Amino acid sequence: MDVVKIFEEPRVALVEKEIALLHERYCGRDEQENVIQYLLNIRHSLLRELNEYDEEMQTLLVSFNNRLQSAATTLYDKVKALADEYADRYGSSYEYEINGKLFLGFNYPEKHPVQTERAKSVWEALTQGGYYPLYSDGCTWGLRITFQKSDFDAYKDASHWLGLDTDTENWNEGLDRKWSEGMHLVYPFHNLYDHLGFSLYDLIYVEDFNMEVSVNFDNNIHLQL
Repeated sequence: MDVVKIFEEPRVALVEKEIALLHERYCGRDEQENVIQYLLNIRHSLLRELNEYDEEMQTLLVSFNNRLQSAATTLYDKVKALADEYADRYGSSYEYEINGKLFLGFNYPEKHPVQTERAKSVWEALTQGGYYPLYSDGCTWGLRITFQKSDFDAYKDASHWLGLDTDTENWNEGLDRKWSEGMHLVYPFHNLYDHLGFSLYDLIYVEDFNMEVSVNFDNNIHLQL
């Protein structure tokens, strides 16, 4: 699998150059936001056409899925422990809200075969540009617990939150079904790949994740991790 060659494909190179240019000029300004999202969607479609469903890609994707699942489970456990602590300590006597979100690492993956400034700019657009509003909740829907209601009432455990309700669950929409059979891809992967503009070639080299946990206590940020 020649990843460098894939990103040198003329159509991919052209759209990435335009994304990098517009992101640098207009990041944080509304006037070109829709255009940049449109270009990111084109890039995603082009790279999806160039997916190589071989053994190497399979190994890399399974490894990424495992890392993603592990990071999400760690977040779930951390937020659950915090929610239990606040419930025991305050019950319904005080108003509080706990939020947990998981993001891909902000820094461009060090192990990615392509290490150009253009690639790093596109990564910044995807992870920090705000062009996909859904990503404000992170890789998947965030966890939210208040003194009145808890997401843990809906998600009995981390596997349930990750969309793995059964042993055969596999969020492989948009991939070759036979090639991806039995991978047990989690819902956050599906969200990143199908809804947030990330290609397989973006995701498979990601090793770092950012967890965001905050507590709003009596309308003040009491704790932020």
